[in-house]
Amino acid sequence: HADVRRGMVLSAPGRLRPTRRVDVRLELLPGAPKLKHRAQVHYHAGTAETVGEVLLLEGAELLPGQSAFAQIRLQENAVAVRNDRFIIRQFSPVVTIGGGEVVDPLARRPTRKDSGRAEFLKILESGSPDEIVNAMTQRNLLGLAADEIVARTGWQESEVRAIAASLAEKKAVRAISNEPLLLLGEKQFQEITEKLRMRVERFHKENPLLPGISREDLRSILGKRVRPETFRAAIDELARGKKIEVVGDLVKLPGAGITLNSQELQAKDQIEQAFSKAGLSVPSVNEVLGKLAIERVRTEKLLQILLKNKILVRVSPELIFHSAALGNLNALLQAYKKSKGERITVPAFKDLTGITRKYAIPLLEYLDRQRLTRRAGDERVIL
Repeated sequence: HADVRRGMVLSAPGRLRPTRRVDVRLELLPGAPKLKHRAQVHYHAGTAETVGEVLLLEGAELLPGQSAFAQIRLQENAVAVRNDRFIIRQFSPVVTIGGGEVVDPLARRPTRKDSGRAEFLKILESGSPDEIVNAMTQRNLLGLAADEIVARTGWQESEVRAIAASLAEKKAVRAISNEPLLLLGEKQFQEITEKLRMRVERFHKENPLLPGISREDLRSILGKRVRPETFRAAIDELARGKKIEVVGDLVKLPGAGITLNSQELQAKDQIEQAFSKAGLSVPSVNEVLGKLAIERVRTEKLLQILLKNKILVRVSPELIFHSAALGNLNALLQAYKKSKGERITVPAFKDLTGITRKYAIPLLEYLDRQRLTRRAGDERVIL
């Protein structure tokens, strides 16, 4: 019992949250002195008592007998639910000067830019359940979770889900996820989807040599103001509407592909021919790309196209081979296996292919990875 203190509240897990800021409808008693902005008071709600600072939201002072919206910033945590009653007492001498009703128990810090705060509090004070949830959702740019609505209103989660379904049907809010329930304003959701679609379109215009933009790069343009759940929902919405296509990790416009001009087509053919003619004694990538007439950034993208289409194959970070040469290599190995047995040494592999050790070792390691050979000591077993 020593751990139980005055003002504590017993609750089911997750239903209520402690707070240090409550937005309220505050009313002064007719005989009370006027209350100035930032005045300190004693705040009493239930059995809880703490000192608070009154931040008036509709003027610099509150006169006796008047009421107004205000925020009370508490020195200690308290638990409150919408419509809870409270009283305030003067800081000194400690006499009752007014009271009121909690409008938003999980209030945000007031800012000068928040010009719609008073209108929002009017909705929370006297609006319908649909209007209240809609207003809360529109003011939460990151999305509004069901457990936050429960904590701010005291409603059951089943009630919140019914309200959310009604608002979604009216296209006022979008359920970004259902488990757990997360709501976002429909207008804001549509703005996010359009921003993503335009970014994909711009990517294709700026990068005609690339098949699409990665999901991670696309996600980064939204910054931290958009949850991952919202991004996934927006991508799914665009894909369902056939405004984008998602291929693995890439996002692209429907039907969009790589478009090359005549100079790029010629350079692409030159890269392929350089590796094709070299057989298994291939030149370095820098050597091949350095001979082309176009800038290096574009040549590297052309190389990536050839690698993606598996016309060229990267065997090691330094060595790239034509796929036809690697195909011929497998045929050579099978012929060797029939005539001389399934085991082959590095010197025998060099003699078979006519290449130096510089190429032989990376190629044998590549063949191991492809399960065409298996290393057995200093030899390879041809599979």
